[in-house]
Amino acid sequence: MAENYEYPLIEGISVSEISDLIAFYNAVEAAYETNRGIARDDFKMAYDRFRDIVPAKSEQRQLQKKFAEASGFEAYTVIKQFEQTDAKFIKVGDDNE
Repeated sequence: MAENYEYPLIEGISVSEISDLIAFYNAVEAAYETNRGIARDDFKMAYDRFRDIVPAKSEQRQLQKKFAEASGFEAYTVIKQFEQTDAKFIKVGDDNE
């Protein structure tokens, strides 16, 4: 995937919220890049916080699209797998797509 990219953020949020948005992007990256993926509970926590910070679905989709364009990682794919399975780990790629 892409290297040295910037995370898409939104204006007017606190440093703590910026950190939480980055944690969501890191969770998406982990689903693609780590051998086991990301623990379901860890992804849920990051995703729930993302939705708290960015409550509007349209804005969520815009940020996810910008992230995918910059990084090559599709948050939608990870979210879809999270919602459609009860697996303990969320893993995208290899045989899991």
